[in-house]
Amino acid sequence: PEPLGIVVVDEEHDPAYKSDRTPRYQGRDVAVALGGLASVPVVLGSATPDIISIGLAREGRARHLRLHGRRSGAPVRVEIVDLREELAEGNRGLLSNPLAIALGELDRPAGDRAILLINRRGAASVVLCRDCGYVQICPECQRPLVFHATAVALRCHHCGASAPVAKRCPACESVRIRYLGGGTERVEQELRVRFPELRVARLDRDVVERKGAAARVIDDFTAGASDVLVGTSLVAKGLDIPEVTLVGVVSADIALNLPDERAAERTWQLLTQAVGRAGRGDRPGRAIVQTYQPEHPAIVAVASGDASDFVDEELDRRRRFGSPPYGRLIKLTVALSKREAALEAAGGMVARLRARSSETEAHVAVLGPVPAYIARRGGRWRFHVVLRGPDPAALLGGDPGAPWSVDVDPESLL
Repeated sequence: PEPLGIVVVDEEHDPAYKSDRTPRYQGRDVAVALGGLASVPVVLGSATPDIISIGLAREGRARHLRLHGRRSGAPVRVEIVDLREELAEGNRGLLSNPLAIALGELDRPAGDRAILLINRRGAASVVLCRDCGYVQICPECQRPLVFHATAVALRCHHCGASAPVAKRCPACESVRIRYLGGGTERVEQELRVRFPELRVARLDRDVVERKGAAARVIDDFTAGASDVLVGTSLVAKGLDIPEVTLVGVVSADIALNLPDERAAERTWQLLTQAVGRAGRGDRPGRAIVQTYQPEHPAIVAVASGDASDFVDEELDRRRRFGSPPYGRLIKLTVALSKREAALEAAGGMVARLRARSSETEAHVAVLGPVPAYIARRGGRWRFHVVLRGPDPAALLGGDPGAPWSVDVDPESLL
């Protein structure tokens, strides 16, 4: 066989490179290790590099090579719509006035097409009783069930459980049930009502689950059989369609305020990738980003096309807290059938590790225990313990074994 000459990791920022099952390895790191063993260069390619990769380059542990200009098409004109102003003007729909006008102005005879991104499935993200405030939740995960109009059912997006739509509130018997929020299905419905002349297609996990459906949707959109493609993050990457002149981000805020230190980075990456779908042909591209936080650094970076200030702030924050690339993180998760037992096990782990850290002067912070973002999954209650410092693995001293799982430098602390 031919000797290895180079290792290329495309879209190196993609969280999918990190395994979510034991062993929880980072594919990007494995590629770098492979390049070292074979003494060949490793190229990590991305239009929105992982902040860790940028930090390593600034530390002199990698070279940062930049491509100036787009491979095809002109720079996209990005407009930010403040949804607070839209709400003040009485617009309670999912489409702002500027986005609706832009959709109405699509030059269909010329082949203009649009992509609308909303990184949430379903038609309503919360089903609530207007009299008593009861919210229908998943009995397993304790998270709100999402209404799917196509299936006329409530579904849990974490464990996949489904339930029938209640005609009366299970708590007070009221019939005043309200559907709040929205996802891809609701955007699709709103488009069909407001723009009956537009041919609308949808691409999300509900569609992908049907064999061959995703390929058909993309092929039809590429061929011009549909005018607008509505979807989750699936529409933000890999689509190179010259006729797409408009990209609309229906809600830039969905993941922006999650209690995770990488939430802003992930939002910047997703929105930038989405904006990049527009204007890849001869016609100019336009992107409209709807948000309640137009002043957020991640949104400003997307609007300006210059992420240098945003990256500086992110790296400065990680340097202060000792997060990668300036330190290491380990997320320990305990999962037991009884909540009290899980909490007791987590508390015991924290006490042991803090005592060990004090004895060895390891300079490792032991944080927690805290409930997982999805506190109950698979019939087990889950709690996290987080280790942060120069060498938390040395403090841990090996695999703690069942019922614990270990994630080194996790993609998320949720």
